[in-house]
Amino acid sequence: MKTKLNLFVVAIAFTLASCTKSKSAFVDTQKLFEEYSEMTEVQDKYTKLTDEVREELQPKIQAFQIKVDLYQKNASTMSPAERQSKEQELGALQQEIQQMQQARGGQIQQESQAAIDSVISKVRKFIDTYGEENGYDFIYGKNESGNVLYGNKELDITDDILKALNTSYGSGETTSTSEVQEEESDTVSAE
Repeated sequence: MKTKLNLFVVAIAFTLASCTKSKSAFVDTQKLFEEYSEMTEVQDKYTKLTDEVREELQPKIQAFQIKVDLYQKNASTMSPAERQSKEQELGALQQEIQQMQQARGGQIQQESQAAIDSVISKVRKFIDTYGEENGYDFIYGKNESGNVLYGNKELDITDDILKALNTSYGSGETTSTSEVQEEESDTVSAE
């Protein structure tokens, strides 16, 4: 009976000890998204599209500005009816340009947000898999809003996650980390 009690006490102590020892780390999410290749490619793509729309509309904006300048130059010699007609024409042209800017800008913004959301979702799934494969109980996100106010640098796995993400993105796969970890362990053992 005493042996069973001792085994029971040892089992409880072991269970309690294993419960209190959890493996956790954190990731600097700002750095992660600034340096993750897929995210920078998405951002570059939509910045380029925005610039293209701006360039596309620039001739219309310049033509509008020329008409405004011409109107201001000649307004004093126009009759009230001519001024009113020209102002309506200029107002309609300005409204048309603004609508074009808003329509294209809104479309690009929606597409950009959808692409960014997709990348964020991939990263979250990747971190879930990374955590499971590496035995983490928790991986916290450190960001400007203060979810992690302090973290021991030894627990910062941002660079590991970035390397694994960028490697898997380069190979076209963002869900498994075991191959990347094998490469990392081979590199560490070779050093």
